[in-house]
Amino acid sequence: MTTPAGWHPDPEGSGQQRWWDGQQWTSALQPPATSPTPPGYVSNPHTDPEPGKSQPKKWPWIAGAVVVLLVIIGVATSTGKSPDNAASSQTKTTQSSAVTTAPTTTTKTSAVALPTTKAQVVAPAETTLAPTTTTKPVTTAPASVTPGMTAGQRNAVRTAKSYLDYTAFSRQGLIEQLEYEDYSSEDASFAVDYVAPDWNRQAAKAAESYLDYTSFSRQGLIDQLMYEGYTSAQAQYGVDQAGL
Repeated sequence: MTTPAGWHPDPEGSGQQRWWDGQQWTSALQPPATSPTPPGYVSNPHTDPEPGKSQPKKWPWIAGAVVVLLVIIGVATSTGKSPDNAASSQTKTTQSSAVTTAPTTTTKTSAVALPTTKAQVVAPAETTLAPTTTTKPVTTAPASVTPGMTAGQRNAVRTAKSYLDYTAFSRQGLIEQLEYEDYSSEDASFAVDYVAPDWNRQAAKAAESYLDYTSFSRQGLIDQLMYEGYTSAQAQYGVDQAGL
């Protein structure tokens, strides 16, 4: 059986295909075919391109056709836009002329004369100065010392008044307080009798003070006031004034 003419694997092991003319191997080579040769197709080395030879290139013709097409589109586009550009330039010219031809108006301001006012001159009022009178300074004489009062007695009197301004005392309670301050019994008794406050009022103030601090019965408050040196009559008066 003879091998038909065609491209067959190169028996020399080049990895390409070699042409078999039906009787012998030729020197024609080509890369191995990527797809099988259709049945009945016999390649002819005289019509098929030999390996290494490139076919005529068609892309320059295609590129030229594309350039011509782009030129035609550009001309058509510029022709279509020209009327619009003309209309636009005409509109701008009309608007600019309208702006420039607008009349300018000038407003004249009339000066208004302001009425002049005359200032009234007021004559200075006559002032009458009252005659000045000189007063002689009045000198106050120092407080006279109570005749027969010693320095200890005066101090005891001051201390007694200070205590009575602070809180309520009975006569005996105030004397004992002065004695606690190291005054003698004579000076303390003299000062208390010299001040001589209202002892009934002192008892009433003491009763109110006790009731503000705590609660008492009537008799209990009377006993407390008598314990503080008030007499029975003074204690009862104070409790009555406190409302018991």
